[in-house]
Amino acid sequence: MAATPGIVPGSPTIGRMAATPEGRLRALHRALAAHPDEPVLFADLIREVWGDAPPAGPLPALRTLVKRLRRAIPDEIVTDASGYRLRVRTPGPCQLPADLPDFVGREHELADLERREGAIAITGAPGVGKTALAVRLAHRLRERYFDGQLYMNLRAFAPGPPVTAEQALGGFLRALGVPQAAIPAGLGAQTELYRQKLDGKKVLVVLDNAVEDLAEPLLPEEPGCLAITTSRHDLPGQLRLDVLGDDAAHELLTSMRVEGSPEERTELVRLCAHLPLALRIAGANVAHGHMEDYLHDLRGDRLDVLEIDGDTAVRGTFELSYRALSTGAKRVFRRLGLPPGADIGLAAVEALTGRDPEPQLGELVKAGLVDHIGVRYQLHDLIRLFAADAADDDDQAGLLALYGWYLRTAHNAVLQIVPETSLMTEPDLDGPGLAFTGRDDAGAWLEQEHSNLVAAVLGAPSPLAQQLADVLRIHLLVGRFESEKALVFRTGLRVAREAGDLDGQCAALYGLGMSAWTRGEYDDALGHLDEARRYARTPFALASIGNAAGLVHLEKGETQQAEENLQAALEIRRELDDQRGVGSALMNLGIVAGTRGDLRTAAGYFQESKDIGERHGLLNQVAIALDNLSVAHFELGDLDRALASSVESVELHTGQDQKRALANALASLARIHAERGEVAEGLTAARRCFDVAEEAEHPKARIDCLVAMAVLEPGNAERHATDATDLGRKIGYGPGVITASILLARATGSVGLIDEVLGTIEETDSLMDQSRALLVRAQITGSVHTAQEALAAAERRGQGKVASDVRELLVTLGA
Repeated sequence: MAATPGIVPGSPTIGRMAATPEGRLRALHRALAAHPDEPVLFADLIREVWGDAPPAGPLPALRTLVKRLRRAIPDEIVTDASGYRLRVRTPGPCQLPADLPDFVGREHELADLERREGAIAITGAPGVGKTALAVRLAHRLRERYFDGQLYMNLRAFAPGPPVTAEQALGGFLRALGVPQAAIPAGLGAQTELYRQKLDGKKVLVVLDNAVEDLAEPLLPEEPGCLAITTSRHDLPGQLRLDVLGDDAAHELLTSMRVEGSPEERTELVRLCAHLPLALRIAGANVAHGHMEDYLHDLRGDRLDVLEIDGDTAVRGTFELSYRALSTGAKRVFRRLGLPPGADIGLAAVEALTGRDPEPQLGELVKAGLVDHIGVRYQLHDLIRLFAADAADDDDQAGLLALYGWYLRTAHNAVLQIVPETSLMTEPDLDGPGLAFTGRDDAGAWLEQEHSNLVAAVLGAPSPLAQQLADVLRIHLLVGRFESEKALVFRTGLRVAREAGDLDGQCAALYGLGMSAWTRGEYDDALGHLDEARRYARTPFALASIGNAAGLVHLEKGETQQAEENLQAALEIRRELDDQRGVGSALMNLGIVAGTRGDLRTAAGYFQESKDIGERHGLLNQVAIALDNLSVAHFELGDLDRALASSVESVELHTGQDQKRALANALASLARIHAERGEVAEGLTAARRCFDVAEEAEHPKARIDCLVAMAVLEPGNAERHATDATDLGRKIGYGPGVITASILLARATGSVGLIDEVLGTIEETDSLMDQSRALLVRAQITGSVHTAQEALAAAERRGQGKVASDVRELLVTLGA
C-alpha cells in the first residue's frame, strides 16, 4: 500500500514500533490495512499496537490513537460494535494545473484564504494573478480534499463562447467516474447527479474565469467540499486581489534571473504596473540582459508619467515582446489568438499556419507569450485578445483552414469508429487532415479534441459550422454527449437558417430528431424529422429521414406508419444502389414484420441484411442482424439456433463498442436462456445487460431485460413486469409495454389486464404478441376455446415455442 500523509513508510517489528507514538500509529495503520473493509477487533488492535504490555486503560488509549490516525490518512476509519474498520478511499481525479515554480508573495492572502470557511472567491483586474493564486492555494489544500480536485477554465472573459454550465458539469461528472452515456442532458438533472456524486466526499472545485450565473450550478453545496472561484467581476465574500507589492515584484524578477541596477528594476516594476503577468513577460525579455534598451522601448514617451495603469502596462509588454519576435513567430502568434478552443495541439497549429510551427512555438514559449502544457499550447486570455487584435485577413484565412482541417480529420476519425457513417451535407473532404490507424487511435483524438470541435462549430461561419455539426453527429449520438448535441445541432440549424442553407437545416434537424429518439422522446423526434423532410433536397436525405422516422414509429408501436416510412426508404436506397442503406432498411422492415407476427418474412429480411453486412465488412450491421435473427428463431421455436445467433451477436457487439446495441443483444440472450430453463446463464446475461443499459442510458434495453427477469425469477415476476410496464409507458415504448403487460397479467391472474392487452394488440397490429396473450388468458381462465385460439394464431405465424406451450396447456385442460 502506498505511503499516506503523516505516516512514514516502513515495516519495523511490533516491539520496535511500540517504543514511540509514531511507531504505535504505524502499527495501528498496518493492522487495519491488513484487513481493509473488515472489522478488526479492539483486542486484536490493542495487541498489535502494544504487544504484551498494554496501557492501564487500553480502550481509551486506542480511541486516542485512532483519532490521530484519522487526521493523518485519507482513508476512512469506521467504528463497528466490536472494533474498527478501514475503508480505503480510491484516488480521486486531480485536474489542477501545475503550480508556478516562481510564484512569489501573496503569503498574507494565502493565510487569509486558508482560514476561511465556505466558498472562496478571488477577484481582481486582468493580469493581477488571480489564477496563479487560486492554483497555489488549491495545491496547498489538496491533501485535505483527497476524494478529488476538479478544475475548469470557464472562459467567461475570453474571445469566443464561454464554456456552458452543462459542458462543465459533463466534464466534472466524467472525472468523477460517471460514464459519458449516463450523463443526462438537462442542467437540472446534471446538477442533481453532481450533488449525488459529491455527497459524502471531500472534493475541491476550482472555477477559473467565471461569472456568478455560470458558476452557481458548479458550486458544491455538500459538507466537506470546497470551491475556489476566480473572476474579474465582484462575487459574494470575495478577496479583491491587488497588484504585487514592491518586495514581491522584485522577488519575482529575481526568481526569473532578471539583472540590472536597483533603479532599473524599480522602473521596470513601475512600468509593468506591478502586475504579475506584465512582469513575467518583461522578465522573459530581459532575463539575458539588454535592460536599458528594454526600459527605453517600454518607457516610450511616458517618461513623465508617475503611475502606469494596468491596461497600458500589459499592452506595452505585449507589444515589445511581439516586436522582438521573428517574422514567422509573429505570424504564428497572431493566428493562435483566433481559434475558439481553450488550447490547441501541434497538428492543429500546423493546419492553422500551413507549415511546421515548432521553431516558432519554441520562440513564443521562451518569450512568455505562450504556455506549453504537456503536448498542448495555451494563451492567457489577455494575450489571446492582443494576438487576435493584431491578426489580418491572411490570418483569418488560416483560421478557416483550421476549421476545414478539423472537419476532415473529424470525418476520418468518425469513419474509423462507425464505417457506415454518411453525411447529409456535402463538405469538401479533399484536403489536409489526420489519418487514423484504427478505432482506438481515432477515438483518442476525438476525446482529446472534443471540446475544441464543439467550440469550432460554435465559432465557424457558414457552411463550415453546419457541415462540422453534420460530421460530428455520429460521434455525439454514439457517445451520448447530451448537452453538446443540443449546442451543436442547434448552432448548425441557426447558422444554416441565417445562410439560407437547406442542406444544413435538414442535417441539423435530422440530428435533433435522432438525438430525441435516442432519449426515448418520440414525439419530439418525429417533429424534428418531419421538419427535416421539408428541407430535404436529395434522395439520400429523404431515405435517411424515412428510415429514422420508421424506427421511431416502430418503437411507438405504430407498425403501419413504420412500414410506410421504411418501404419508401428501401425503394430510394435500391435506386441509389446504396447497399449499406439497403441493409439498414431491410433490418428495420424485418423488425416490423416480426412485430406483426410474420416471422419467416422477418427472418428473411434479417438474413438478407446480414449477408449485405458481411459482403461489405459492416460488422455493426452484422451484429444487429444476428440479434434480430436470434429473436426470430426464438419465436419460431428453434431455441438452439436462437442461442447460437445471440451469442455471436453479443461477441461482435462487444468488440464494436456500441453500448446500446450490446444492451439489446444481452437482453435477447437473457430471454433465450430463460426460455431454455438456463437460469444461471440467463441471470448472468441480465446483470450484464442492466450494467450496459445503465452506462448507455438505454431504457428500452432495460425494459426488455426486465421482461427476461420476470421469466427467470418467477417469484419476483410481478415486480419485474410492473417495473417494465411503468418504464415502457414513461418513455412510450409500446412493444415493451405489451410484452411486459402479458407477463404482469399472468403473474397477477388479471383477466381485465390481459383483455386490455389484447385490445391494444388489435389496435397497433403487434400481432406477434397475440398468441402469447391468448395463451395467458387461457391459463388464467382455464378456457379450452381461448387456448385453441392461441394455438391457431401461433401456428398461423409459425410461433413454434408458443404453439408447444399451448399444446401442453390443452393436455392439462383435458382437451
